[in-house]
Amino acid sequence: MEDKIKTFKHIMDKSDSNRVIILTNHYQITGNVHECEECNKGYYINLTDAIMCNIEEAYGAECTSGTQYDWLHVDLDKVLAYSFI
Repeated sequence: MEDKIKTFKHIMDKSDSNRVIILTNHYQITGNVHECEECNKGYYINLTDAIMCNIEEAYGAECTSGTQYDWLHVDLDKVLAYSFI
């Protein structure tokens, strides 16, 4: 799992962006990655200004009208795909 976190951070650094779209089996989540040593408990991606949509509703478009969260932790084990935008 440690490799997944390192890979995620490496790709974020290479993309020069902290804005990410995350896909799980059920949701599309868009947000800004918040790096914080105190916050990073376990293998979670910490997002601020996150919007979560049901995957069927968001298919093919950026999630803009879903449930909004100021702060959201996403379990990296549940992530199927992600892309920095």
